[in-house]
Amino acid sequence: MQIGFGTIVIVFVVFTAVAYIALGKLQSGSKYSPKHYQTIPLLTEHEQTLYWRLSDAAGRDLVVAPQVVFGAFLKVKGTALVDKTKARHAVAHNRGDFIVCNKEFQVVAVVELDDATHNKKAQKDLDRRRDELMKTVGVKAIRYRKIPEVSQIRSDLGL
Repeated sequence: MQIGFGTIVIVFVVFTAVAYIALGKLQSGSKYSPKHYQTIPLLTEHEQTLYWRLSDAAGRDLVVAPQVVFGAFLKVKGTALVDKTKARHAVAHNRGDFIVCNKEFQVVAVVELDDATHNKKAQKDLDRRRDELMKTVGVKAIRYRKIPEVSQIRSDLGL
């Protein structure tokens, strides 16, 4: 029995395709390997200290949420002169260290814990723009260089 060259090519192509699909399925399960990813704490130790003080200050009157992207609470209004996609991308990926909400989960304040990286001119400009944005939408922007006492936080939040 002789096998023709065309048959060999077809068998080879089919075998290669089956192997490629099988290998792809095997590897797709290991796409998110522990070699490439690991969990880290949501907050640094310094931020954790401020979180617990914010929570103490807020009591049962306010809700404190850490590390919230602005896109979760800011919506771009549609107007003829605004490119909604561009406007949304300009702010959506910014993240607040802490978002403070009332009981209806309306944002009342964004609290930032500024470390030494906020001393650079470029970062100061970004911080100023973010604070202006919060003021524009009626959200208080509060910045701390050092972790304040609970009484100071309560005062800054108007409690």
